[in-house]
Formats: sequence, structure tokens, C-alpha cells
Amino acid sequence: MTRLNLLSALRPLALGAALAVGAASFAHAADPVEIRFAFWGSAFEKKDVEKAIAAFNEANPNIRVVGQHIPNQGYVEKITAQLAAGDPPDVAYLDQNQAFPWAAEGKILDLKPYLGDEPEKTFLKSTVYRVGDTLLGTGLATGVILTYYNKDLFDAAGVAYPPAKASEAWDWDTFVANAKKLTKDRNGKTADQEGFDPNAIDTYGVSFPTWWGGYLPFIYSNGGKFASDDGTRLLLDQPEAVEALQKLQDLIYVHHVAPTPTQAHNLPTADILLQSKKVAIGIDGMWKVTDFANLRFNWGVGVLPKLKEPTTVVVSVPKVIFAATKHPKEAFEFYSYISDPTKVDLFKAGLWAPHEKEYFTDPAKIAAWIDGQPGVYPPEARDAIVDYELNHAPYQPPVYWLKNVNRITDEAVTPAIDQIWNGTKSAKDATAEAVKNAAPLLQGRW
Repeated sequence: MTRLNLLSALRPLALGAALAVGAASFAHAADPVEIRFAFWGSAFEKKDVEKAIAAFNEANPNIRVVGQHIPNQGYVEKITAQLAAGDPPDVAYLDQNQAFPWAAEGKILDLKPYLGDEPEKTFLKSTVYRVGDTLLGTGLATGVILTYYNKDLFDAAGVAYPPAKASEAWDWDTFVANAKKLTKDRNGKTADQEGFDPNAIDTYGVSFPTWWGGYLPFIYSNGGKFASDDGTRLLLDQPEAVEALQKLQDLIYVHHVAPTPTQAHNLPTADILLQSKKVAIGIDGMWKVTDFANLRFNWGVGVLPKLKEPTTVVVSVPKVIFAATKHPKEAFEFYSYISDPTKVDLFKAGLWAPHEKEYFTDPAKIAAWIDGQPGVYPPEARDAIVDYELNHAPYQPPVYWLKNVNRITDEAVTPAIDQIWNGTKSAKDATAEAVKNAAPLLQGRW
């Protein structure tokens, strides 16, 4: 074969090879960017998060989000190991105890380029996380501490339902008086009647959680605080905080309208207590709406009783992007999507509340989550949840800003406060102990 014929024969092969290489390169270029998203949650939450991930992937063919569900128990250890190995997820839920130190070490992406310098103009203050000049971002979602109640028990006792409007919140004396009327012993005597047996209670007027979400709203309501604004001193021993905590202890041991820790330990969960009429009023987080809605009994929701001012707290959890991500733009797209009430059913289902102000001020956007699934939120939710969260949660709880808060809580506050709940110390003595033990642990604010 002549050289010319050889070149003529090879030209189609070379062209074919070039086309094949070009096609392979195009296919490679079109491969979606992969984003790993780590999260925890119940089977119910996992199902809805995975549904949201699938919807995002379908709507964004250039990005593929891979969900990594990790049980709460062991979550921190798993993420810590991934971070140590240089392979953390791109986007993740994080506990505050990890989020803040890691942000201070530069391991969390600063989101100011994406959210701006003043995200508080867009988001509720209590869902924005900062460490110095670093903007960690926002919480995953929000929720407030509320009053839930069994309407049948109120009707039977002839007691008016807890108010849904903060401006009409019960004062403490009214709350206690009503709780007594709703507390019954096994002989049918109420706690405000002669002959009532506090050792044989069949229905309690109220139950409340013993973690900070259960007592901090009342400290704030009474004009108190958990710690000084600069984070250098615990303030639980101040009169306003002591009085609030003592009033909560008196619900158990003086008024006999709430169970002791031992009694509570032997009772069902809060949602079952209300459904089974073992408790008339349950103080708990907004996220319990989904449980009560699924149980389908005659329940309602209202604001907390007040001491001085009607006050609640917003609870959230940081949602972060790790600085090691190779795809920050795409990670932020999903970061925003997973907290969008129009995209994730958990808002409509009563587990999550939004973190953007417009979902608490714009009637159409309020309806997007409050009315998203008929029969979930009761009619009074617009006052008892929407208005309450927007206008009556003035302080960020200490987990948002206090350094070393996990050790302060675990080693000083909780052991002391537990003595209030089990009745072995007065609020004054227990808080004095908490302040003393916390002093060497305080390191200021982030």
C-alpha cells in the first residue's frame, strides 16, 4: 500500500477516535457535581428529607446530592472521624458544641459571600449563627416552646382554654389556679378541693420538660437571664431567675399539679400523656405538632403563662457547609433548598417551622406551611406559633453564643437544676451551687 493510500485508510479511524474522545470528554463534563449531606432524625424525618433530596436532584441535573443519615447516637463521632480524615460532608446538621469550635478553627465555610453581612434582616435573629467574623449560616429550621392541651379535659373541668394570643397570656396565679382545677386524684378530687390526695394523682394539670427549653422562657419572662451578655458570669442566682425556677418547683411539691421526676419517668411520653388524659397541659416544643396531629385527639395549642412579659424561646440547630467542600456554589444551592418550606414537607407536617421572616409576615407565605396539609396545625396556630415566634422570643438562648456551653450545662447547671426538680434543694440554693461550679468554666462569648 502506498503512503498516500495508507494515510487515506487511517484518516477515518483517526476521525472516529477523535470523535470518541470528544464524546467521552463531553460526557465527563456533563457529569453532575456530587454533594454529600449528613443529617440525623427519626424514620419520619429521614423519609421526608430523602424525598426532598430526590426532588432536588430531579430539578437540578447538574448536582447530585447524596444523603447520609446518621443516628443521633454516634452522629458527632462519625462527623468528627470524617473531618479528621479530610473527607467531611459538604453540607450537614451540626450540634452547637461542634459547630462553633470548628468554625473558630476555619473548618466551617463563612457564608457572608452568600447570605450577606446582615442576614438578620432576612432571617429570624434566633436562627443566625456567628463566631467572631465568621457567619456559620442559619439553623436548619425553628421551633418555639408552647402550651399544648387536651380540650376534653378542659371542657369537663369547665376551664377556659389557654390563650393563643400573647397579649392574653395567663398570669402565673391564673395558670396555677387552672392547673389545680385540672389535676384529679383517683377519687375524683381536684387539687383545689378538700380531701385531695397528692399521693394518688390520676390526671396532672401540667407537665413540663426539665431541660433549658422548659425553664428558660420563664426566666426570660420574669426579666432574668441565663448568663451575662459578655458570657463571663452565670446569672441563674439572680432574683428573677431564682423566682421563676422556684415557681416551677412549687408546681410539683407545693401545688401538686405536676409530676415529680420519678413519677414522670414512669409515665408515657408527653404526647401519649395528653392523648390518654393523664395530663391536661403539656409544655413542649412546636415540633410536637406533628405527633399530636397524627394522634388525632381533641387538642389545642396556646402561648405559655407569663410572669412579667409573655415570652418564649426559639430552638434551632446549625446547618453548615464545611470549608473543605470542592463545590461551595452547588452546596449552597442545596443548603438553601433543604430549609425551604415550599420544598420540604416537614414544615407542613408540623415538625419544622421556617427561619425566614417573610414566612411569619406574608399571609400567602404563612399559608404555604400552616395550611399546607389540612388538619395538621389547629386554627389558633397563627397566633400561638406564628405571632408568638416572631414577636415574643427576644433572646437567643445561650447555646447560640456562650462559649463552652456544653461543659457549663453538663457539669454545673444540669446537676444543680436537677436538685430543684427532685426536691432536694430550693431554687436559691441550687442556683447558687450552679453559679459557683460554672465560674471556672466560663470563657466569654463566641
